[in-house]
Amino acid sequence: MAIGGLDLIDSVIVLGALALSLGGILLIWSAWRERRWGPRAWAAIGFWIGSAGLWIARFGAEIGIPLALETAALAGFAFILSRMERRVARTPREREVPPLPASRYRRLRGAAKFLIAGPIGMFAAMGIAFVVATGAPLAEQTRLILAGLIVPSLWAVFIGWTVADRRLGVPAAILLAIGGAGFGFTMIPRA
Repeated sequence: MAIGGLDLIDSVIVLGALALSLGGILLIWSAWRERRWGPRAWAAIGFWIGSAGLWIARFGAEIGIPLALETAALAGFAFILSRMERRVARTPREREVPPLPASRYRRLRGAAKFLIAGPIGMFAAMGIAFVVATGAPLAEQTRLILAGLIVPSLWAVFIGWTVADRRLGVPAAILLAIGGAGFGFTMIPRA
């Protein structure tokens, strides 16, 4: 018996992979809601690894890995859309807020955050993507697609980290090291 071009066993595998992706998202959401990242976060990672394993078992690594990444992203997006709610706008209270004094330090800090989050974060994300594109043991097309999917995701993570961190030296140093190591690895001649 075939369902949409897949036989029954394949349909069960695909539905199981989808269920594991969604289960991982629900676990991460419940961990975030209760501010407890321990076992639930590890269980969510286990669910996503299981989902990736099912996709790879059914479609092979070349198709299964991108399917696993995109399924988790699309399930997460659908979950976020399902949690949206419309709130009635409150009338703002009128209060007197003194303007912040313009300081040179704040401007320099803002410019430094922009440089670290923007170009330096992109440099680090591209360094990792170059390593995947040139060194992953996959077919050429899969490596390129995977590298293309990695860049915006990692860049967004690096931007969030830079903006959230009070110290600017640590993210800058780590991102420069990651990018330099990634580009340096791609320059190593391989047989």
